[in-house]
Amino acid sequence: MDKHGKLYISEYNDCYGALLTPYQRELITGYYDHDLSLGELAQEHGITPQGVRDALKRAEKSLEDFESKLGIVDRDRRIRKALSEMSSLGGEAERAAKVALDIMDN
Repeated sequence: MDKHGKLYISEYNDCYGALLTPYQRELITGYYDHDLSLGELAQEHGITPQGVRDALKRAEKSLEDFESKLGIVDRDRRIRKALSEMSSLGGEAERAAKVALDIMDN
């Protein structure tokens, strides 16, 4: 998976990680957020690197399925883009966009 794909999985995990099993969440977080190798995760969990890879693929598929059904991450991206474009307009639109971005970030 390329770096772009890794970013998406990490974002999906931020949004939908609570819907995964604790084991899947640990693997996804370790691999994508902490940049642990398959070997390191395998040693940590007492399984083979292939077992880690298989579990990661299942967790990735679950996260992608959640996003395809719910679309929360995509919607958030589109809103942020629109607000960013509004903020470049100046005046009231800029102030409103900044307030909205602040709300989304908190």
